[in-house]
Amino acid sequence: MFNKKIKKSIFVFTFILSIASQHQLSAQNTRYNTSNFNAWVALNGQFLITDKWGLHAEVQIRRNEGFSRWQQLLLRPGIFYNINPNLMATAGYAYVETYPYGEIPIAKVAFPEHRIWQQLQLTQRTGSVDVISRLRLEQRFFGDVNAGTFTNTRFENRFRYMLRAVIPLTRDANKVTKLYVPVYDEAFIAFGKNVKYNTFDQNRFGIGLGLNEGKFGKIEIGYLYQYVQQRNLLPDMRQVVENNHTLSITYFSALRLGKK
Repeated sequence: MFNKKIKKSIFVFTFILSIASQHQLSAQNTRYNTSNFNAWVALNGQFLITDKWGLHAEVQIRRNEGFSRWQQLLLRPGIFYNINPNLMATAGYAYVETYPYGEIPIAKVAFPEHRIWQQLQLTQRTGSVDVISRLRLEQRFFGDVNAGTFTNTRFENRFRYMLRAVIPLTRDANKVTKLYVPVYDEAFIAFGKNVKYNTFDQNRFGIGLGLNEGKFGKIEIGYLYQYVQQRNLLPDMRQVVENNHTLSITYFSALRLGKK
C-alpha cells in the first residue's frame, strides 16, 4: 500500500517538473539569468500539547552574499493535528520581510508580506528510507514594494509540493537513525488574477547531511539550489530568472508540553 502511494507521489511530482521544464525550454530566449550565493539558517519546532494537537514554530534567517546582507526574514507559527501516525494537518500564519538583494532586486526597499497557510504532510517508510510528501497552500498579501509599507496590497495564491527522502547512514544500539542524508525537491506554483509571468514561481532542490541527537533535536547542513522566476519583466520584456546557490543550516526540535 505504501509503495503504491509513494509511486503516485513520485508520478505527480515528476509530472509537475516535466511541465515546468518544457515551459522553461520554450522561453529561454525571453529570460535574463542571474545568480546569488545565499545562506539560510532555520529553526523549526514541533510542540505537542496532547497526543493529537500541537504548536508549530519556525524562524528563518536568510542572508545574501554569504552572511553579509539580508535577503529575507520569515516567521511562521501554526497549529497542527495528527490525523494518524503518518498524516499531519497544519494551518497557520507567516510574516515575511523581503529585502533588496542580488544583481536585479525585486524591489528597491524592504517590503512586508503576510501569509495564511494550510498543509498536509504524509510520512511513509519504504525499506529503510522515510519518504515525506507535503502539500501546502498559501494565501499571500504583499505590501507596497516601492514604499516598503503594508499599503496598496496585492493578493496571490501559491501551491507547493515537496517530496523528501531521509536516507539513514548509521543507527544506534536501539536501531534509531543517527546520521542520515536528507534529499528533497519542492515545486511552487502561483495562481490567481494577479499572477501574470511567474505561474511556475520557483523550484528548490536540496541535499545535505543530518544528525539526530534524540531529545536534543536534529541538525541538517547542506546545499540548496533555488530556481526563481521574478514576477515582473525588464524594460526589454525579458523575465529575470534567479539561479541561487545556498548554504542551508536547519535545526529541528520536537518537545511535549502537555501531559500524556
